[in-house]
Parts: sequence; structure tokens; C-alpha cells
Amino acid sequence: MATKIKPKSERIWVLYKGDEFIADGTPIEIARKTGKSYDHIMFMTRPAYVKRFVSDKKYKTKGRLEMVELEDE
Repeated sequence: MATKIKPKSERIWVLYKGDEFIADGTPIEIARKTGKSYDHIMFMTRPAYVKRFVSDKKYKTKGRLEMVELEDE
């Protein structure tokens, strides 16, 4: 039987700034914990966010916010 894929908003994510752990949980929980908007948190899960910082050298040296999805077991 095929497994149903959860929407991004229901998956578990971890927010890092560089190597520093900031928060974990669903995007709604992370938004509440950090004070950032839900839309901004969801934008950080998109490839466009990653591309924006890979091409900009000034962000490579600073710790930028990064959302990492935890794998389902």
C-alpha cells in the first residue's frame, strides 16, 4: 500500500542558525517559538531560499537561518 505524503506544514522541521539549534517542530510551532511569521518559516523550506544564499557571498560567512526536515521513520 502506498504511503500518503504529508504536506510540508505537518512535517517536523528543525531550525538552525549556522550550527546553532534554534527550534524544532511543525512550521507553526517554530513560528510561535521564534516570533517569525508562518509565511517566512515556510519560505525557508523552499529551494528558492537556499539558492538566494548560495549565490550571495556575504551570507556564506554569517550563520544564516536554515530549515532542515527530520526524516520519518
